[in-house]
Amino acid sequence: MALFRRRTPRTPEAAPAQAPEPVFRLGSLRFYQPEDKLRARVPGGAGEIAAYVQTLAWTCNEFLSRLSQDLGSMGILIVVGVKPSQQVRLWCEQVGGTLPDDVWPVLTELLDGAGAAVRPQVTAPVAFALEGLVGAGPSDGFPEFPRAWVDAVERDGAHVSVPDGLFERVFAD
Repeated sequence: MALFRRRTPRTPEAAPAQAPEPVFRLGSLRFYQPEDKLRARVPGGAGEIAAYVQTLAWTCNEFLSRLSQDLGSMGILIVVGVKPSQQVRLWCEQVGGTLPDDVWPVLTELLDGAGAAVRPQVTAPVAFALEGLVGAGPSDGFPEFPRAWVDAVERDGAHVSVPDGLFERVFAD
């Protein structure tokens, strides 16, 4: 004897919500000191830098995604300097494209205040750069150094090491 059940119509299951495509995507991460020096200067390891970088990237994405306008394609260079005293300085530059005049100062201020709880503990100065992509990213690529660093070195006409010698010029206590 076979038992048959009447099939009850199923309600279609809701498709899982997909996260929207990020407006700001992290491209490359560049360190300005050799790996052995970096390891010695960040005793907590690369995880500390990664947590801080992710916080900065998240801050950019959250802010830019809330703007109700198409930002086109561009890059955002965020160069970070960290000192043993937990002081952090950011140099932020647009690479290609243009954000509206009222947007850039707010973004840089948010980045400056972001991640205080996850800033890396360092024993000597550390510098690194994040290359962020908006849309397809910049058409011309990213500069190696922020303009403020280049200007400081050109003004003094001296060869300086990064970050140690350079921070004396652009990141004084």
